[in-house]
Amino acid sequence: MTSNQDDIPESSSDGRSGSPAPSLYSFSSSVDGQLMLRQVYGRILNNANDTYFLPADTEEHRRLDLQHQVITLALGGLYPAPDLVRRALRPRPGKAPAVLDVGTGSGSWAIDMAKQFPHCTIVGVDLVPPRVDGDLPPNCRFEIDDANLGFSHYRESFDLIHARSVSAGIRDYPQFLDELAQALRRDGVVIVGDGDMQLFDEWQQPLAYAEEGAPGFSWTHRMFFAAYNAMKNRGGSIDSPSMCPTWLRANDAYTDVGWHKVFIPIGPWRQNSNPRERLIAEMLREDCLRYISGLTPLLLSEGYLPESVEMMQREASAELRELRARIYSRWTFAWAVKK
Repeated sequence: MTSNQDDIPESSSDGRSGSPAPSLYSFSSSVDGQLMLRQVYGRILNNANDTYFLPADTEEHRRLDLQHQVITLALGGLYPAPDLVRRALRPRPGKAPAVLDVGTGSGSWAIDMAKQFPHCTIVGVDLVPPRVDGDLPPNCRFEIDDANLGFSHYRESFDLIHARSVSAGIRDYPQFLDELAQALRRDGVVIVGDGDMQLFDEWQQPLAYAEEGAPGFSWTHRMFFAAYNAMKNRGGSIDSPSMCPTWLRANDAYTDVGWHKVFIPIGPWRQNSNPRERLIAEMLREDCLRYISGLTPLLLSEGYLPESVEMMQREASAELRELRARIYSRWTFAWAVKK
């Protein structure tokens, strides 16, 4: 599968962007680009969902590849709750087990799952097609869809549903969890995960907002705070990481709810870190640097002046590179089994 994301005009479209029919979508034409992608303040974004306003270009997909590596290393594998996942995807007579990756991004998780579980069918869905180098595993395909429009076309089709880093684009997260339950087969597993926009200090306590020059001020925190407010203004469920366990327990479709939190330093500032921990911290710093760079369309669309955005990005990037801020990022994962 190849992608050509150059010369995309400004445009907009409404409605479901993908067919419910199984498909392997190859993205190459300028016509496809006009329908799915648009240029906004120098970056390419999706053209179907104004709630999700982060880039959808090759540069962003490479960042998501890196982030996938960070989370895989931090979890020690592709998913939490490994016993539940292996049970849900065990080989069985009849239908092959099936996996849905919602918000597949670059497609890295879906492709890795297809390799790890060659007897399963893996489907990745997102607002735009992923950038995939080389051939896909034969048991993996990608479809174009907006999760906010529901998954009635997937009713009782999957044994595992995975949704990571989608909260900024989901308007009603409890309803989203309802939709995922309907797409699961009985005893199927749902796993959701996201990084908090709230950052944490070196003692893993929430960083308080501070003005420039005040004790505890951080440009990185200022960038994340601005992005948080902008995403919330657009209707994203940006508080979902901390709420998902509660929402899953409140949903009568689910049982066996569990959750797991991972704190990762943004940069190798911790003393006495082992080589693996240092590598993860360095990789997350690079991920954050690219993430900060990609916030330009979101912040400019919210009325920030270009010079203000450039200054915040420059100062936050220097702070991270020079290890002037001892900050943790927290990733929260929750899972449940369909009754």
